[in-house]
This record gives sequence, structure tokens and C-alpha cells, in this order.
Amino acid sequence: MSTAVLRVKRALALAQLDAPANLERITGAANEVWYAGDYVVRISSHPGTRRLEHETTVARLLPPGVRYPGVVSYGRAEFGEWLVMRNVQGSVLARAWAGMREGERRDAVYQLAGALREVHHIKVGPNNEALDRPPFLEPDSLECPHQLPLARLLRVLERARTLPNVDKGVLDQAERLARINAASLNGPAPENLVHGDLHFENVLYDKGEITALLDFEFARAGPPDLDLEIILRFCADPQLHVSVDYAPSVNRDDYRSVLRWIHEAYPDLFEHPALESRLNLYSLSYDLRDLVVDPPRKPFDQLPPFHAYRRLRRLLDGRGMLQLIEW
Repeated sequence: MSTAVLRVKRALALAQLDAPANLERITGAANEVWYAGDYVVRISSHPGTRRLEHETTVARLLPPGVRYPGVVSYGRAEFGEWLVMRNVQGSVLARAWAGMREGERRDAVYQLAGALREVHHIKVGPNNEALDRPPFLEPDSLECPHQLPLARLLRVLERARTLPNVDKGVLDQAERLARINAASLNGPAPENLVHGDLHFENVLYDKGEITALLDFEFARAGPPDLDLEIILRFCADPQLHVSVDYAPSVNRDDYRSVLRWIHEAYPDLFEHPALESRLNLYSLSYDLRDLVVDPPRKPFDQLPPFHAYRRLRRLLDGRGMLQLIEW
């Protein structure tokens, strides 16, 4: 019996649940994820992480309209964190997408926009320390996909300056873009909940219905259009976000209408007058973090198509995601 199977069985035992005869591991997930009969077990073995614990805190705030499956049990063991959730019918939306008709895709996006609006209506406020200062935003952590505010982004940029195969002129240009666009985030501290990682692999779909929004481990107080950037990022480069077993079959053209449909269903998400500046800043904070986490080990022209350094230079060349997706 593999150590991975032992881990999931141990988690189920700690949750006082019987392990079914058949355990199926889900491919492509960032954490270790298993189907276990009526349950889904998620395991995070990253040293010191508390993201699944954080998700249990977030889960208590989510109304039914968010379509979150619900937490059954949570705990820690010698191998890391574990979280048991209810198993909801459906397949990953990104995987189902290729076989859906245009009208089905539009309806699914409208439902997704409605669930996202429900998330953004949740007020967490500056006094809710569990959500206002989550563990992945500790000063030196690079866990959070978006490294903001500006002071945090600039610290990441300084770390990027120590990397080989990165042109310092490119990083100077990135710093100018960050400072120019930073004013677009001025204003009161956000009190709305954001999902923080809402791409189509974190959405379940079944028979014409969005059945679940998953993986709230990066949820926090934040500007609602931050979630728009994640969706836009997925649509611009879907191969980057899906499981490797079907990545070759997905392409940007299949997602060109998504942003227009979200705009129709949730126009408030687009209302900020400096939206493009904000999206560019979010994108910069995401790509610089990825650059530091996965530095280029070869010259630029030898890097894979979706490497963070290529995405960063694309943004700095004026080919940000809004220029790649029609809406």
C-alpha cells in the first residue's frame, strides 16, 4: 500500500469515517485530493502551511448560493493538514467545456457570475483577524498568488533582481508599471470577501448546472475585480491551469466569449474607472511571484511558452490579458 493511500486512510480515520474500498486520486490538483465515496479528502503536506485550516474558517461564512460543498472535518497529522468535504456531483468545468454547446457555456458562466456575486457580498471587515490577516499573507510568504499591496510587490521584485537569466531592464520596467498603476488601488481597505483563485478547474458542473465552487484556501478581504483577473488569466492561457492529461486539447479560442458573458451577468465587476490599470497590477503581482517561485533556468528564448518570465514580458510589451480576450 502506497504512502499516499495510507495518508488518506489516516485522515478518514481521524475524521471518524470509514474508508471505502475504492479510493480515487484526482489528477491535476495543487493539493493531494481523493474521492472517498460520499466524501472528498484534501491533504496538504507543505511544511507549516495552514491554508486548509483557513478554508474551514471561510466556509462558515459562505451562504448556500455560493455552492460550496461543505466541510465535514478538518485536522492535522504527522503528514500535514487534511480536510474532508462532501462529494458533490459534477466534473471540473474546464474539462467539461469542450463538449458543451455555446448556450450551455453561456448559462454556466451566468451561474458562475451569480455565485461569485454571492461571495463578494460577504463582508469580512478589518476586525476579522482570521480573514483580514490570513496565514498566506505573512510578511515573507510567497504562498498567495497575488503579492499585494505595492510594498509587498516591491519586496518580491527585489528578490527577482537576484535571479539569473532575468534582464534587470525588464525588472526596472516592471517596477515602473507597478508604481504607475498603484494609485488605481487607492481607497478604503476592502471589506468584501474574494475567492482568490477562481479558475475553471475550481468549479464543478453537471447537467447544465454549476454544482460547486471549490478551494477557498486563498479567500480573504480584497477588491472583487481581483477575482476577475484570475478568470481572465485562465481564459487567456487555459493550458497553464488545467490538468496535464487534457491540457493539449484546450485553447484560448474556446474562452473568448467568457469575459463578455461575465460582463453581462455581473456588470458591477467592471465598473471601476481604472479597471485596466488594476488588472495590469494584479497580473504583475501574480507573474512576479511565479517568477521568483520558478526562476528561469535557461535563456528567455529556451523557456516554455507559459513560463512566468514570458508572461511578464508579454504584459510589459502591452499585450496584457485584456488585449488577448474579446469582450
